[in-house]
Amino acid sequence: PYCEKIHQSALKNAEYFFQTYVQHMPKEGIKLVEIGSQDVTGSIRDVCPKHIHYTGIDFVEGKSVDVVLEDPYTFPFAKESFDILISSSCLEHSEMF
Repeated sequence: PYCEKIHQSALKNAEYFFQTYVQHMPKEGIKLVEIGSQDVTGSIRDVCPKHIHYTGIDFVEGKSVDVVLEDPYTFPFAKESFDILISSSCLEHSEMF
């Protein structure tokens, strides 16, 4: 079951993360992947700085999902494809974890 709206604390924590860590990174070429990116009631993608290349992955198709995982144990990316990996409000909804 999903929450009616993404927790405001999750968005605030994401904003704080970006302000704290991303401000020290180069302003271009940064690649981020979010695990569990489906936007059901809000998305961290909305607070991700626009200069970051965002890729959303999830088990199902949906808004804010760029790649649907065929195998939850295997990500279809080469090693070191991303500079940042984030996941928020996801693990508690997955039987895998």
